[in-house]
Parts: sequence; structure tokens; C-alpha cells
Amino acid sequence: MSEKMKQIKVYFPVEDFENLKQISKSQNITMSEFLRNAVNSKMENAPAPKSKKVYKVTNPDLLFFISNIANNINQIAKKLNAKSEFDRKALLEIYIKVKSFKNEN
Repeated sequence: MSEKMKQIKVYFPVEDFENLKQISKSQNITMSEFLRNAVNSKMENAPAPKSKKVYKVTNPDLLFFISNIANNINQIAKKLNAKSEFDRKALLEIYIKVKSFKNEN
């Protein structure tokens, strides 16, 4: 072998190791050759790596608006979960805040 080779260690369960040993012996090749062939054939058929998702710059006003909506939803959930009874007055106050925010924009 004129190419430079790098070594890696791979651990197999005893049963898998014995299977690899038998298969490589039946093909009259070493286990290393068998594993190299198997890996190379899989790499040729492997799907292309996924490209990284590129995020576009988002309008800061839109982010602020979405943040306010999320805060309002959290306030509603907190009010509803804080009391065992349904508090219509608190929910109405939150609704009025949401409505006024909507009217401002």
C-alpha cells in the first residue's frame, strides 16, 4: 500500500464481530478490507448533506409586535391558571389591553 493510511478503532458486540469475521473469511478478504468496502459503498449512495438554513434579517418592529402578542398570551394563561375559578374581570382587562394595542397599530 503506497497510500498513507489512518487508523480508527471500532468496537462491535461479540456476535456482530463473529459475523463480520465469517463474512470476510468467506470472501477471502480481511475484515479491514470488508469494512472499507462496506463503508465506501454506503458513502457513494449517501444523500447529500443538508445545507445550513440561512435566516434573513427580520424587521425589528415585527419582532417587537410578535413579542407583545406572546406576552399577552402568557398573561392570559397565567391569569387563567392562577385561580381555580374563571376570573372574567381579569380576562376582560387583558382583552382591553390587547384591543388597545391592536388599535394603536
